[in-house]
Amino acid sequence: MNSISPIDVVIPWVDDTDPIWKTERSKYLGEYHESKENLAHYYRDWDTLRYVFRGIEKNMPWVRYVHFITYGHLPEWLNQSSPKLRIHRHKDFFSSDTVYPIFNPNPIEMNLMNIPGLSEKFIYFNDDMLPIRPVGEERFFRDNLPIDYLVLDYPRGGWLYEKIRIKDTYAHLCINSIDVVNHVYPIKALHKNRKDCFYDPSYLKIDRFRNHIFNTIDMYKWLKINHNPQAFLLSNLRECEKLFPKIIKVTRSHRFRDNSDVNQYIFRNIALMSGRFYPHYFNDDFCFVLASVKRYTKDRHNLGTKNFICLNDSSFLKEEEYPALREMVVRDMNALLPEKSSFEL
Repeated sequence: MNSISPIDVVIPWVDDTDPIWKTERSKYLGEYHESKENLAHYYRDWDTLRYVFRGIEKNMPWVRYVHFITYGHLPEWLNQSSPKLRIHRHKDFFSSDTVYPIFNPNPIEMNLMNIPGLSEKFIYFNDDMLPIRPVGEERFFRDNLPIDYLVLDYPRGGWLYEKIRIKDTYAHLCINSIDVVNHVYPIKALHKNRKDCFYDPSYLKIDRFRNHIFNTIDMYKWLKINHNPQAFLLSNLRECEKLFPKIIKVTRSHRFRDNSDVNQYIFRNIALMSGRFYPHYFNDDFCFVLASVKRYTKDRHNLGTKNFICLNDSSFLKEEEYPALREMVVRDMNALLPEKSSFEL
C-alpha cells in the first residue's frame, strides 16, 4: 500500500536564448573542443515546458511541489508565486566540489540530493516529457518503493557499436552508471533471492526471455531504459553519494559532458540491482524522435494514445526544418493541453 507521504516532481530547464548564459557558455567553450557531446541541440528550446506544467497539474494533481531547476533564468510566462512551485538556481544547491557555471546535465543530476525540501519520494522529469492523460501516484510508487522494471540487454560499446551509432556520450554514461554498481550488487545474488525482479508477469515476453538469456552473464552489461518520468527515493541518492563519492565528485567537476561521467541512471541502477523497487512494466509512453518533419508527421497518430509522450530532440534534424517542426509540435501540444495551469501568468 502507498503511504500518505508527499510526492514531488523535479524538472531541470535551460533557456538557450538567454544572452548571459550564451556568453558564459561561449567563454568556457574556449577551454574545450566543441564536439558531438556538446552540440547546441542539447539545449534547443521547443517551447514544451509550459505543457509539461499543464500536464502535471491536470493529470497528476496529487503532486505536492514542482522543484524547478534553472541556471538562473526563468520563462517569462512562469508564475513564480504559484503555491506548488519551488525554484532552485544551480548555485543555491550545488555542493562545493561542483564547478560553476555548468553546461552539463550530469553534475546537476549528481546534486539532486541537495535540493532543499525535496520529498523522499519524487519523480524526475525532463522538459520534453508530458503527462497527457490522468495517472495516479500508484503509477510511480507502491509499498513506498519506486515502480520500475529490470530488463537486461546486449551491451552497448565496442568498435562495432561505435561504427553504427552516432558518437555521443550517452552509451558511455549508461555503462559507467552500471559498471560502478556491479561491484556492490552482483546479479547472481538478486537472481537467487528475487527472481520476481526479472520475471514479473507485467514484463513483455521478449523482455522476460532477454532476462533468461542474459542472466547467464556474471555481470550487468546493459539495462533497458525508457525515456519517461522516473520515480526515485531520495534515500537512494544519498546512499549513492556515500557508496561512490569518487565518481560523483569527478562528474561534478565537468563543466561539459565527458565520457567518464555518470548520470541519473546510477540512482536507478542502485534501486534495480539491490532489488529495492516494485517490479512492474507500464507500456504507457511514446517517444517522438524529432529528426524531421516527415518522421513527426508519420508518428502523429500516436498523440493521445498513451499516458506520457516524450518529444526528444535529435542531432539529425536539419536546422532549416526546426522552425516548421517546432510550430507543428507547439500546435499539437496546445491542442492536447489547451488550458493554462496555475504555474502560468
